[in-house]
Amino acid sequence: MIGLAVAGLELWLDAVESGVPITLPECHELFAVPESSPAGLVLRVRGGSLPPTDGWRPLFSAAKSWHLYQDGAGRYVFEPARESLPRRHVTIDACFTQGEVLGEFDLPPAGGQATYPLQDLDLVIFANWLADLGDLILHASGVEVEGRGYCFAGESGAGKSTLAAALAEVPGVTVLGEDQVVLRLLGGRFWIFGTPWHVNPARCSPRGAPLDRLFLLDRSNGHGAWPLSPVDGIAGLLQTAFVPYYRPEAVSRILETLAHLPERVPMDGLSYEMGSDPAVLLRRV
Repeated sequence: MIGLAVAGLELWLDAVESGVPITLPECHELFAVPESSPAGLVLRVRGGSLPPTDGWRPLFSAAKSWHLYQDGAGRYVFEPARESLPRRHVTIDACFTQGEVLGEFDLPPAGGQATYPLQDLDLVIFANWLADLGDLILHASGVEVEGRGYCFAGESGAGKSTLAAALAEVPGVTVLGEDQVVLRLLGGRFWIFGTPWHVNPARCSPRGAPLDRLFLLDRSNGHGAWPLSPVDGIAGLLQTAFVPYYRPEAVSRILETLAHLPERVPMDGLSYEMGSDPAVLLRRV
């Protein structure tokens, strides 16, 4: 049994009865929790033949990535693309408390190694779970400095990873994530948390911090920062977020959460000049 904690949410994989050899990817190991009484979402891992999807209600399909269905019992069924082996179905109840990973695990894993049952699916599972709580995953880099969190959101190519790498060299800065972070509203305060969905373990952390300022990266402007209106800030953020638009009730919860963001967290546009001193960004706020 292995446990994974992201942004305060625990997900457990239980393969005790099935004997399926399971493991965590390298970056995920930073987010592992000691084995104890499982809490949160518990997924039983077992091998077997996959049932047909006929009769399930399709909610989302990205042919080259993953699919989401809802079965006759109202449970969510996540399925990776056929290229992602072994073939699997991850079935989770509507409350995100329990479920199972059913896969063709009787086939020898590549190289005889243990498998990670949620490969290519864990990010979308967490995105849907967080959405039920009104929270979301951002396509952003994030850092923590002296207990304060700073988030740098932007589309691909905006410079998130480059900025995270530069900030990592600044004494006292902890990189929470170079490409994805979680934004949560907890106890009336916004927090950002690191995520494990990165290539470089040195560019992520399981820690979290109260969000002190949020920047939207824009390379089309000159070097500097400028305040954003609430409308522009939220609109820009939604363009860089993992929002399950195929689930309207979850989208409503996210929008209710984001409505509080402008009054509690300053939002700025930022055009960062590559090669300039990244510590200046933190000294300005």
